[in-house]
Amino acid sequence: MIQAFLRPLLAITCVIGSYAQAATLQGTAIYRERIAAPADAIFEASLQKIQTDGTAGPVVGHAALNPAGQTPFKFEIVYDAAIQPGQQYRVSTVLSAQGRVLFSGATPVTLPQADSKPIMILMRKGAPEHVGAPAASSVAPAASQDPAKATAKPDSPLRNTYWKLVTLHGKAVTVHEQQREAHIVFSASDDRLSGSSGCNRMMGGFEEKGDQLKLKQVAGTMMACPQGMAVETAFLNALLTVARYKISAEHLDMLDASGNIVAGFDAVALQ
Repeated sequence: MIQAFLRPLLAITCVIGSYAQAATLQGTAIYRERIAAPADAIFEASLQKIQTDGTAGPVVGHAALNPAGQTPFKFEIVYDAAIQPGQQYRVSTVLSAQGRVLFSGATPVTLPQADSKPIMILMRKGAPEHVGAPAASSVAPAASQDPAKATAKPDSPLRNTYWKLVTLHGKAVTVHEQQREAHIVFSASDDRLSGSSGCNRMMGGFEEKGDQLKLKQVAGTMMACPQGMAVETAFLNALLTVARYKISAEHLDMLDASGNIVAGFDAVALQ
């Protein structure tokens, strides 16, 4: 039975490219308040490089639990193992519901790790200090000049954005219970990508020039899941055909050479 599940994914992996060298970072995030997380809460963990000035840099790995469930939140981030030894990184975690941050936390980490012990993050109420609402003075003038422009959202960047898969060939994608949502993150620092095809984690490379986009050497783990394998196979097949992309506000469409939309994504903010 397991072999039957593995054959489609193995075939796709071989077609897409050679296996990308990957490593994983495991951790657990908790909060001490005796508050139950909403049923629709989403938990996210992001691995970011620390810049020389001490600020958080590009996201190099991401994990999500949707639905989040209840504390403790156990996560596993896949990242490119070909990193500079001793480089400082930061793991940021966010628990949100309906677009509102409920709890957040962060901790520094050195990669590669000296041991494989999971990291522990204590989350506190509210959003991180570096994430705040814009000042009223910066919003009010724009609203008074042109309300339509004030409410219009700018296009999300292709890179350093968590793109959640929402459609395949025009059909809505359903996330099965206890399964990762399919998503993709394009690195801002290099031409690498990471994400999940639903059941399995994936990594690879990409080429971007103007609105042209080509994904290459995409590969991943080979776990078998009781549900969602058909969607995963369709998603990986769609990635093979991507030739162009277009972004409108917080939505990304990937198109084939004929201009057909093969996959649609919605942006999820990374804290």
